[in-house]
Amino acid sequence: MENIQRCVENLIEEIRQGETYQKYIRCERKLHEHPELLKKIDEMRVAAYRLNNGEGSGDIYTQIEQYEQKFYEYRKNPLVNEFLEAELDVCKMMQQIGTRIQGGITIRIPKM
Repeated sequence: MENIQRCVENLIEEIRQGETYQKYIRCERKLHEHPELLKKIDEMRVAAYRLNNGEGSGDIYTQIEQYEQKFYEYRKNPLVNEFLEAELDVCKMMQQIGTRIQGGITIRIPKM
């Protein structure tokens, strides 16, 4: 287990030092220079999370349309887009890492 912990720590450090994560950090720092914009982006991210996880009420298409209308102007801002793209890249990287680990470990799960 000690070796695994060391490998996990190394993986975390490699992620932190990697260009994908570093770009995300740079974008986040830029946003901190604009606190009101950062607040709106966080609101947008929370709304997207809730939308993606079915936490809304009513017709999903109406919810998506409302979301898009509410945040359309912010998405036109290059700083916002750069941050959201960097965040998405980090999320994709983390998903790929998780998928790779899960694919390399076999655990037999009985049928329910």
